[in-house]
Amino acid sequence: MPSSTTSLISSIVIVIVIFGSVGTFLFVSNQYRPPEIAVVVLDPGFDDLSMADQVGIGMNEVSANFTVQYYIANPYPKTSAEAETLMESLASSGHYELILAAGQKLTTAVHNAAVAYPNQKFGMIGGFVDLLNVASGSYASEQAAFLAGALAALLSTQENYTSKVGILASMDDDPDVISLVNGFVQGVVAANSTYALNVTLLPTEFIGSYNDSSAASNSTFHLFVNDGVSVLFAPVRASIVGVREGMLFANSTILYSEDRMPLVIAAEGDQDYYGCADPLIPVAPSWIVTSVVSRTDWVFYTIINATLWDTFPSGYHYQYNLANGGANVTTFAYSSTYIPASVMNIIHSYKDAIVAGTIVVSP
Repeated sequence: MPSSTTSLISSIVIVIVIFGSVGTFLFVSNQYRPPEIAVVVLDPGFDDLSMADQVGIGMNEVSANFTVQYYIANPYPKTSAEAETLMESLASSGHYELILAAGQKLTTAVHNAAVAYPNQKFGMIGGFVDLLNVASGSYASEQAAFLAGALAALLSTQENYTSKVGILASMDDDPDVISLVNGFVQGVVAANSTYALNVTLLPTEFIGSYNDSSAASNSTFHLFVNDGVSVLFAPVRASIVGVREGMLFANSTILYSEDRMPLVIAAEGDQDYYGCADPLIPVAPSWIVTSVVSRTDWVFYTIINATLWDTFPSGYHYQYNLANGGANVTTFAYSSTYIPASVMNIIHSYKDAIVAGTIVVSP
């Protein structure tokens, strides 16, 4: 993962010119300053198992193919207004080939900064800004969350389970989180109706933070034990640490004796491994059934690659969804052992229907 502080890298490049007929080498030594790219994400930033970490994957992919210099503000801006001020400051310096912002919550901030600095190139990851100096990439994460909701409903009705589904989310003012929750609810409702499952979907609970392990642990335990939830959808970012604690406590308290696992569906980052007995050496089964992931790394790489090749996608809007794989659920690497084939077939049929447009999922 790139450093979260400014890193000024100055490289010495040796240029070798070969004169074919003379057979002489001319060595020229000069200071080389790689292209500078600023990346703006809201607090808590990276290492929170979220969209930002997917962007981090994209940063590493770029670094594997290009020599670039990243700037990431530390501390991270806490509000959209702070991010807007930061981006305007970065643009006014004239140092940055590209300023990239990640998170739908920053759409207005990018728009305003791009209007103020029309000669600065911007990238908007997770939203769309209709300006010529902005390249955008958005994600139909609600489509993938729909699949997760249908899966949760179907799994909750298995033998020894309670037919109850819960949702524990981070922030109620984050449009990315709300899209995930809305898509998940639509999936639960669709499967419940189509297959007459008689599933109960509990009201959504919000932690009020992206990184409150204690609150997440308490809520997770309460939902599984006191409310009798069978499958929990948890788009909570770094609070997944607390969700794991709550799962472990719930299992040791009552769920093990009831012969049911505390099943969780994660979101934003691939967290499937985190439900295994040892997350450091993940082996099936995992209590985290699957994760709803938007491949923000794809558009990050695409926009930077085009920019560095002097083909900045001016005003272009990349759209990612189930059809092109940019928004999807993970591959059940650690959960296929306990998901019946009949359930998997239903999930695949729902995916086909969404891609075909016969099911439309609202964000």
